[in-house]
Amino acid sequence: MTTNATSFPRSAVLHIGAHKTATTHLQRSLLSQQQALIDAGIRYYGPANLRRTGKVLGDIFGLNVYTKPPEPTRNRADQADFMFKDGHRLILSDENFIGALHDKQGNIIAPLYPNTAERIAALASAVGAGPMDVCIGLRNPASFLKSAYSQALMGGLPITFSDYLSKNPLDQIYWPGLVARVRSAAGVGRVTVWAFEDYKWRFHDICSALMGDLVNMRIVPIPDHVHRGLSEAAVARVLSRSGADDPRDVAAKARDTYPVSDEYPAFDPFASSDKAASEAEYAAQLAAIDQIDGVTILRS
Repeated sequence: MTTNATSFPRSAVLHIGAHKTATTHLQRSLLSQQQALIDAGIRYYGPANLRRTGKVLGDIFGLNVYTKPPEPTRNRADQADFMFKDGHRLILSDENFIGALHDKQGNIIAPLYPNTAERIAALASAVGAGPMDVCIGLRNPASFLKSAYSQALMGGLPITFSDYLSKNPLDQIYWPGLVARVRSAAGVGRVTVWAFEDYKWRFHDICSALMGDLVNMRIVPIPDHVHRGLSEAAVARVLSRSGADDPRDVAAKARDTYPVSDEYPAFDPFASSDKAASEAEYAAQLAAIDQIDGVTILRS
């Protein structure tokens, strides 16, 4: 669908992840159809654009959200014009913009993404396209911690799961707090939330929220699974090689050598009772989020 972009007011949306909620799959799906988005008046910018050294999302607008942001090459209005070009809708997608998930010791930073509100407010003001919509994927706390643990191993931290869990208990994963902080940020428009577990079934609704009300177009999801988790055998291999020179290389090779399959079952550290408790807690958290004004949950 081609639109006359100049006839529409500008608007912007920020997709902030969270980490481990199929963000890379969504980003690559949008990137694979970038020309169709451009034809529809939409400019999409993801990690390929927003994670270059000295050119991350906060840096290009000169936002005061990092310790020492570099001097931007354009003022904020010019930077916004440069990114919109002749389009009317700006999609920005980078889960790293609101902060890291772990510190260097493998601790999940608490509360989750503590600088979220300040960073989103600064970005919305800099883009200057009215209230900025925000999109967020969430995940069952137990499943989220299991995936975050794999990320820690892949990042070069060879820690046992029991030690990781002692640093990062399940009750630390509290999504209503994050969503409430997003909702309260100055300059935020609509907030759209979905469960990672519903991602496959809500994919087109997610893309619609990103593209906005003025464009009716279907994005085709890429078929690939991205960033598969680790198998039991891969985790065991990583931990057995904890003294290796580069644990990241060990983890990458272990994932390739022992891929999740019928032969190599997925790493599954939680007991059935823990999973049931986490599922109940997750349902309660989603119910709490559903009560936050201005937040829409995409449900299956």
